Amino acid sequence: MAAKAPDYQPVKRSGHSTVRVGDYLYMWGGDQPGLPTVHNNEEKKSMCSVMEVCDLRTGRWEQKPTTGNPPLGVSGYAAAAIGRNIFYFGGYCNHYDCRHNSLYSFNVDTFNWKELSPTTSHHGPMMKSFCDMIATKVKNEDYLIVIGGSGPSSNNTPKQPGAQYSSEGYSWQRCNEIHFYKLSTGQWISPTVTGDRPPPINIFTLTSINNSSAILFGGDTANGESNNVYILNFTDTSVNCSKLSNPGGSVQWPKGRC
Repeated sequence: MAAKAPDYQPVKRSGHSTVRVGDYLYMWGGDQPGLPTVHNNEEKKSMCSVMEVCDLRTGRWEQKPTTGNPPLGVSGYAAAAIGRNIFYFGGYCNHYDCRHNSLYSFNVDTFNWKELSPTTSHHGPMMKSFCDMIATKVKNEDYLIVIGGSGPSSNNTPKQPGAQYSSEGYSWQRCNEIHFYKLSTGQWISPTVTGDRPPPINIFTLTSINNSSAILFGGDTANGESNNVYILNFTDTSVNCSKLSNPGGSVQWPKGRC
């Protein structure tokens, strides 16, 4: 049942995202109290079949029910909006080392979930969490761009020197892969990457500058927390990366963080 009390507040959580569409902020999922540590069951589906919506004009929150099946990657996913749709990629399943590379859309008018690309090792990016995703438009075509992240090292992905680490007894693999998803065709594209490609990285920020460029900052790498800045310029088939280095001296450069 939806919550609509004037003083309603969402429960505390982590590993979630908020996305603005128009005058509303949409918040979904995240690791929250009582979330079952299972791949999927009716309790988990029930908890994940609601959307928290904040009216930015009044500051009031409302919890609304959704239809369709929500993603299983409930935490550490990546999200971006195009028009009236919010797209959700990957994420952590909340049990063991289960990661996803599925892509879902959520329509803010119908409140319906739609799976666009399933979780599988046979296409697109590796199964992972804590990557990031932005929306771009090139040659009047809409694309989603997914960069970096980490997942189980057993994935069928080329191992990269210095990319593996261990957490809580599991072996993980950071990556620096870049993939495009072309909305009009539903295809994953592996672009040509030139310039100063970031190292295998996760838990960074990726922010659009305009329709065809973005800025990547910080993140967790094999050498610890980064404070590097990368400018990424996109065409429909390629990415050029330019690293901005700390000039030192009187310039106040941020500390490394993730």
